[in-house]
Amino acid sequence: MSTYSPIELAYKLGYTGETRPGRVVRAYLREKYPDHPRGQRWVLDEGQAADVLANVPPKAAR
Repeated sequence: MSTYSPIELAYKLGYTGETRPGRVVRAYLREKYPDHPRGQRWVLDEGQAADVLANVPPKAAR
């Protein structure tokens, strides 16, 4: 089983120029999983990664 980080998923969604990579994904995760300890690393399984990719909008091209 593969695991994913918020940074990897953010890059897949086109968020490559952020000053804090993965921020948009972590914001979604904090909303979805409010009991996750703040400051603790996110390690997402395939199901959680699929949920992020389905619910976090891709960055619009400029």
